[in-house]
Amino acid sequence: MNQITMKKIFVSMMILWMLALPAAALAQDPTAEPTAEPTAEMMEEAMPTAEATAESEDAMMAEDTMMGVACDEDYSVQADDWLSKIADKFYGDVLAYPAIVDATNAAAKSGGYDVIDNADVIEPGWTLCIPTAEDAQALLSGAISADTAMMAEAAPTEEAMAEGEAAMMEGAFNFVLVPKNLGNPYFDTANAGAQEAAAELGVSVTYQGSATADATEQIQLLNSLIAQQVDGLAVSANDSDALVPTGADAIAAGIPVVSWDAEIAPGGRTLHVLQAVSEDIGRGQIQLISDLIGGEGQIAILSATSTAPNQNEWIMWMQDELTKPEYANIELVATVYGDDEDEKSYNEAQGLMKTYPDLKGIISPTTVGIAAAARAVQDAGKVGEVMVTGLGTPNQMRDYVKSGAAPAFALWNPANLGYLAIYALNALASGDITGAPGDTFEAGKLGSYTVDDNGVILLGPPTVFNADNIDNFDF
Repeated sequence: MNQITMKKIFVSMMILWMLALPAAALAQDPTAEPTAEPTAEMMEEAMPTAEATAESEDAMMAEDTMMGVACDEDYSVQADDWLSKIADKFYGDVLAYPAIVDATNAAAKSGGYDVIDNADVIEPGWTLCIPTAEDAQALLSGAISADTAMMAEAAPTEEAMAEGEAAMMEGAFNFVLVPKNLGNPYFDTANAGAQEAAAELGVSVTYQGSATADATEQIQLLNSLIAQQVDGLAVSANDSDALVPTGADAIAAGIPVVSWDAEIAPGGRTLHVLQAVSEDIGRGQIQLISDLIGGEGQIAILSATSTAPNQNEWIMWMQDELTKPEYANIELVATVYGDDEDEKSYNEAQGLMKTYPDLKGIISPTTVGIAAAARAVQDAGKVGEVMVTGLGTPNQMRDYVKSGAAPAFALWNPANLGYLAIYALNALASGDITGAPGDTFEAGKLGSYTVDDNGVILLGPPTVFNADNIDNFDF
């Protein structure tokens, strides 16, 4: 007999017990005069109070709600599993993994299941709750909540309902921050800044993305979020042009779209938050590598994906910078792509050193690639022979800077980038700005910003990190 049935039986027994009180009282007093009809006092004592009736009804309603979502199957995590793969196995949809996370964490409150704190980290042997396809879709759409459906103890109180209504009246927006891919320290840092902004603004920011930097998966996710009628989307695009129709659909549905880090082309976004001027980033990368290799030698570029709009624009400016006379002795021998995956980026860096034994430097304008390239140089025993630079975060690159594998690199603060994206999205959603050129808004600790003629907001110039200053930063 399950817990739900036991609780229902308990509620029913309590009601019967209350109704039996007069008979029990009579049995305890054998001298009492029997009456043909129960007295008014006995009737009042026997009848359940309005409060007791409401409580019992609430309890039974809650039990019925608990029946809404059940674990259709218990799944034991295997060594080569990840959540997107499991979602694909059961639902044929890699983006359905949040339903498994919600159902498992709700079920874990009763024991027998493991808690998933990070959707990118599951361990072999963990037991996951797999809801039915119908329930999974309901969870993803927001039609039901796993916590309410599986763990409800009672109907919401009037106070809680009043608070919820007040929050809705105050316009507590639900925004979604969409990175190129999950498990990337750069985007995780941006999310930390976005959550800081959310706390200051009193809004909700959900962090959702696919496991790989793939435009098709990103479009599928965005379509799902549009169907859920979220209040705003902040997207780092995996493909500038491919996301335009989807972004346009969101805008047509009344959902403001802010692209950040990597732009959605005009027509598919309301605003774009630019981390730094692309020309400055590209030219600065060549200046950095030139300083590191003494102005001469072979260099290569290790990029993210071949369709990443920001990467491609930076590379274009790198190539343009190389045409200047002062770089006549520097030869760009190859541009390769690690798809923002650590292992692939590491293998591409190794391949560059093997294919070009005289290689002097690697530029990787991606946080995943620069760390993988620096590690590959260390593992190959070529510290001091092959210099690595690019764009990275201080915390991931600190050891490589100090070892000499990547003596200097550049980056803006990605936490500020995520922070600014949410402030811009909130200004749009609240009607403070429309995204028109000349619109201005306040962005908390970052101050005032103005929309330029291209619908772009500029965060500010990047910082160059080296052994002299890297310990001054923590992100």
